[in-house]
Amino acid sequence: MTNFWKLKDFRPFSVLYAYIDHKDYLADALFIQEQIQVRFLQEMVKEGTPYRIVFGKVRKKECERFEKVLEKLPDKMLLCGHTDYMDICKEITGVIQNGMEENVA
Repeated sequence: MTNFWKLKDFRPFSVLYAYIDHKDYLADALFIQEQIQVRFLQEMVKEGTPYRIVFGKVRKKECERFEKVLEKLPDKMLLCGHTDYMDICKEITGVIQNGMEENVA
């Protein structure tokens, strides 16, 4: 199960990502700890939920480190008491996949 997506983009020096975070922005602390610079562009929030999809770009040379940091995010969510994080990730991934299948058909 994933909590982030690498988006298709034609930027020469950076890569666009979308990832699921909490309203307390728990991923930010991980980025700071690992000294990864993320340029935040936009976020999507569904009313009534503490989770959001954050869009940002990362330098191409930092993509591997960025993805490894996001792999640690579910553990941080659990430590902070957000036990439903992976369920939310699964739900959002399902919605995205269904939308993609509908666009192809």
